[in-house]
Amino acid sequence: MNKIIIFLTLITFSSKLMPQETDAFILKVLENHPGIIAEKELLLSHEAESHTGYTPANPKVSMGYFPGIPSEIGKKITWSVSQSLDFPVRYRRLKTLGKNNYEQAVMEYHNEVLILLSDARSGLIELLALRKQIEKVEERLEHIEHMESAYKKMLDEGEVTIIEYNKVMLTGAGMKNKLLELRSREDALYAFLNLISGNNAAILDSAAYPLFKEPDPGNLLAEKRSLHPAFRIPEKEIEIAENRLGVVKTKSMPGLQLGFASEIVAASEFTGPTVGISIPLWENKGRIAAEKARKSHSEAEYKNMMMVYENEFRTLYARYLSVKEGLHELRNYYLNSASTTLLNKSLEAGEISIIEYFTELSAFYDIEDRIIELEKEYYTLLSELYDHFPGLNIPQN
Repeated sequence: MNKIIIFLTLITFSSKLMPQETDAFILKVLENHPGIIAEKELLLSHEAESHTGYTPANPKVSMGYFPGIPSEIGKKITWSVSQSLDFPVRYRRLKTLGKNNYEQAVMEYHNEVLILLSDARSGLIELLALRKQIEKVEERLEHIEHMESAYKKMLDEGEVTIIEYNKVMLTGAGMKNKLLELRSREDALYAFLNLISGNNAAILDSAAYPLFKEPDPGNLLAEKRSLHPAFRIPEKEIEIAENRLGVVKTKSMPGLQLGFASEIVAASEFTGPTVGISIPLWENKGRIAAEKARKSHSEAEYKNMMMVYENEFRTLYARYLSVKEGLHELRNYYLNSASTTLLNKSLEAGEISIIEYFTELSAFYDIEDRIIELEKEYYTLLSELYDHFPGLNIPQN
């Protein structure tokens, strides 16, 4: 359990270095997520199991009572105590195998924790993006409601047509429907995040996107190879396969049986020690070859998984660069070209129709929505690239 304590301490210490709402939330998830609690209980069972299986078999005690036929010849009583022992090296190898099995279980536990924390961090990024969308739609709806009021007066005064007025009303109705949908999604996601954090989602009420430094792909991949359990588990599989092969080889060594026995016949008693030896002829037949094949498979699977993980990382990093560039370009365009002020002035001056106005306004809103979506994807990709740093807030350059 010491490795678990170190792992959890690292997460806590990392978050305390740079306090932030998102890190505080991740710590609450670490403490309260039902899945993490279940994984911890499973690990405890693996820990207990790792201390079994490397001791000698239980001693055997037997007793016999044989009445004579006919009874005049007396009776015969026997009893014996025996203990079977394997070659001593077998117990050392079994203990090493149990230790490595537990170390693998710890890695698998850490990997599951990282997956669950990464999912939680993606969930909070989704929540923050939804809140940005809701804020934007509320601003747009407020603008449309002002237009509805103005156009109603203009309709009554005969300055606009019913078609123009209905266009404003339909746009407002569409925005109200979208707002309801966004709030429904926010409520559902908030309830989920509240559940996995032990009713601590309120921490996120004033949260901002988590901060990350600009990733260096070479250094980041090297860190993942040395730190991320998903990269280390296949290597541990090779070590375990080697341990299993060593254990199986010990079954080709002779075993020893020591005991003490007694036989009582009528007035005579015969008592003394017994010694036996097992001759390894056929019990281990084929097992060594099978374990060698399993070890070769573990080595091949290690190479395969490393290629898969590294390819996934490079694909993820390439996607990150693409999203980053797209977000930068769209933000620049939005800041330099998109303006509702000019659009409103053009409408008021009669330079464009209400249909043209809403067509242009819709395009402007699409850009805002796309920026929010790209921001969400950008931070989600960063979160996945840094998934071996759960809850770690790194200052942005």
